[in-house]
Amino acid sequence: MANATVSIFLDSSYTKKDGTSRFYIRVTLNRKTKKIPLNLFLRPEYYNSKTKKIKEIREVPDAKKNNLYLKDKESEIEQIIIELERKKQAVTFGNIMSIYSNCEVNGSFIEFAKNRLNEERNRIKKSTHEGLELDILKVERYQPNVTIYEIDESWLEKYRNYLIEKLDNKANTIYSNISMIRKYITYAHKKSIIDRNPFHNFSFLKEDGKKEHLTLEELDMLHDYYNSEQFLKIYHKDKRGKTYLTGLKYQETLQHILISCYSGLRLSDLKKLRFKHIESNMIIMPMEKSRKDKEKMLRIPLTERLLSILDLKDKKPSDTIYQGFVRNSSDINPMLRFIMKEVGINKYLSFHSTRHTFAVSALTLGMSLETVSDIMGHNDLRTTQIYAKIIDDKRKDEMSKWNRLNRPSDGGTTHNLAICPNCDNEVINFEKGIITLKKLSLQCQSCSTKFSYKVI
Repeated sequence: MANATVSIFLDSSYTKKDGTSRFYIRVTLNRKTKKIPLNLFLRPEYYNSKTKKIKEIREVPDAKKNNLYLKDKESEIEQIIIELERKKQAVTFGNIMSIYSNCEVNGSFIEFAKNRLNEERNRIKKSTHEGLELDILKVERYQPNVTIYEIDESWLEKYRNYLIEKLDNKANTIYSNISMIRKYITYAHKKSIIDRNPFHNFSFLKEDGKKEHLTLEELDMLHDYYNSEQFLKIYHKDKRGKTYLTGLKYQETLQHILISCYSGLRLSDLKKLRFKHIESNMIIMPMEKSRKDKEKMLRIPLTERLLSILDLKDKKPSDTIYQGFVRNSSDINPMLRFIMKEVGINKYLSFHSTRHTFAVSALTLGMSLETVSDIMGHNDLRTTQIYAKIIDDKRKDEMSKWNRLNRPSDGGTTHNLAICPNCDNEVINFEKGIITLKKLSLQCQSCSTKFSYKVI
């Protein structure tokens, strides 16, 4: 490589808020230098400037993998320069960058997506990275040799049909799979690797799932149960016949559930909640679900209800303000369903339902949509508007009770019409004289309410 050198370096002259600096490829041509940024960041103390490598120590996860990545990137630029010289083309920064931007593709969408994901791994959460890996693998199984240029509206439609008909995927799974393709196709279009973006004329929708939640009355029932001594009656018998008091762990779990119901905190945020996060009668803490490069702060005022279940006395900054430790959702959810059964609430809930409960309860009590959205840490107001729709649907159900005024009275009617006293749903309609019983025991198919109906 005449008059050209390539090397990797960590630019520690600038550090981000988290203390990390960015890696660059340094290309020198005829004593002029250009830096090519890489999407890899590291704390300077973990970098060996002599060997130009990341220190492979326990404190640095994936150090070996990242060193290989850096070596590959360095070799990639060197090969571009060698190829330009072989073809007797000008070795300029412009020609190098033009080939570098496109050589990631090599015609393969799979390789392009994997390369982009590899560069993003330090900017996205591990769970997000793993999800995108699975989405890419699904495309690879469908058509391993598909090129980035083949992906048009027709191809996308065929892939969607494959997800529906062959894999029997649900709407939101399909939305996630195709969103991955859109992410990388849009990037390729932005970088002028492809001439047009097929997603400008291809639409796909996310299905709004049913967001189960507790009513204000049910929330009162759980709060009263938490304050009662019923937990002292919960025992577990092991295989040897020995009994243990297990009620206290249920009480701790219910406390965590109620905290989320009254604050809207996610499980990940609740796990990190400490006394140091209480300032000026508010919870002020960084949101765990924030993007790594854009931290978002939660600011949640403490209400009387929330204060009534927190322990704020004689605490050190690092102390928790709730009992015990916060379990994972896989452990919490069975315990929550056991508590619901004990209280007498017939709903199948998960811990995440507590966020739905907070949103619906707050809007029901009159809080503005914008305030609820801010407290919950939503990036888009449209996410919060889903809960407003739940409130509107409830209003419609309640207002439909006025329709009873239009129904004929008993006089002169030829049919018996049984209406659910809870949700106003028509349960049974039959001609007079067909049933000789004087009273029927019925159950509403819509809300499962059981009631008696007097046959006329």
